[in-house]
Amino acid sequence: MRLLVVEDDSDVARTLCKLLATEQHEGLVASTAQDGLDLLRDHAIDLILLDVNLPGGLSGYAACEAFRSVRPRIPIILMTGAYTSEADARVARAVGAAEFLRKPFEASALFGAIRRSAAETATVLPALLTFRCEECGADGHIRDVKQETLRIRCPNCGSVRAARREAQEPAKATRVPSTPESLRRRILVVENTEDFRLYLLDLLTEAGHYVVTAREGNDALRLARVWSPDIIITDVLVPGMDGIALCKAVRNDPVLNGIAVVTLTNLRNEDHLAYAEQAGVDLFLLKPIRVDDFFEKLNGLIARRAV
Repeated sequence: MRLLVVEDDSDVARTLCKLLATEQHEGLVASTAQDGLDLLRDHAIDLILLDVNLPGGLSGYAACEAFRSVRPRIPIILMTGAYTSEADARVARAVGAAEFLRKPFEASALFGAIRRSAAETATVLPALLTFRCEECGADGHIRDVKQETLRIRCPNCGSVRAARREAQEPAKATRVPSTPESLRRRILVVENTEDFRLYLLDLLTEAGHYVVTAREGNDALRLARVWSPDIIITDVLVPGMDGIALCKAVRNDPVLNGIAVVTLTNLRNEDHLAYAEQAGVDLFLLKPIRVDDFFEKLNGLIARRAV
């Protein structure tokens, strides 16, 4: 097996790779989540060993979600030496980790977790299929539920259609314009609709950005203060603090006011645009998005602010 080891402690990473080699496993090492994403795109990976405490302010929990958006079927084992409570193990399971190991752990515990994770993924997880929405052109992923007729709901525009299972292709990367490395940024996505939040996570991660998500405005503001993103992309109508209020809070915070804010809404109302401009929103976009247009405008915003 080829394993991706995401660990910022070089001594620990080397030890893990030597240990893996005793069982004829190959280890590729990344010291940050972004480096891990790059390796994941360029290499065939069978399993990921992911440290919870990574540099750059992004936890392994958030990185786990990003990795799963790029390669949904690869099992991920989270490792930590800082947190030992059962609550942290529950968080690990919630973000999709197959196993949760507390450092230091015995070799037998590691290899047992690897065997269980690989076996569970092979026998339990359904394959993913690719679909393209006929209404808005969005690409997406659906689970192969082994039914002849599938009910497909587009995460971008919400349209629903039925499709024959045999007509769908195995999952592949979504069609995302290539983003130059100089334009890749730390992006916080704020969206309470799960399908659309994961759709944006998928698109932005595939484009090479470093992404974390929040479901409501208050959580997003707290996360922004900890993680310091370059860009916040938020729906106007999110629970708690809405997107316009979130932008005002960012602009009024001397630490955060340099963050670019992009708002998204499906409300065709000139008042919302006026409110957004008054709040200091950098880019106001309408749902459903068109992928090429979305990235053209996002890249334009990034390029302007880089000057």
